[in-house]
Amino acid sequence: MVDSQTGEDVLVNVGESVGSALGKIVATANKAVAAVRPAEKKARRKVKRATKKVKARVAKGRAKSRKVVKKAKKGVAKAKNRAKRKR
Repeated sequence: MVDSQTGEDVLVNVGESVGSALGKIVATANKAVAAVRPAEKKARRKVKRATKKVKARVAKGRAKSRKVVKKAKKGVAKAKNRAKRKR
C-alpha cells in the first residue's frame, strides 16, 4: 500500500526540510563569524598602533625639518650681515 499525501502535507514536509537546511546554514555562518572576530580585533589593534607610530614619526620629521629650515635662515641672515659689514 502506497501512502498518498495531500498537497498540504507535501508542502509542510518541503517547508520543514528547507527550514532545517537554512537553519544549519545560518548556524554554520554564525560559528564562522564568531571564529573570525578575535582575529579581526587583533588586526584592527595592530593597524591602529602602526598608524600612531607613523603619525609620530611624521610629526618628529616635520619638527626636525622646521628646525633645520630655521637654522638655515639664521645662517643666511648672518652671512648677509657679514657681507654688509665688509663693504
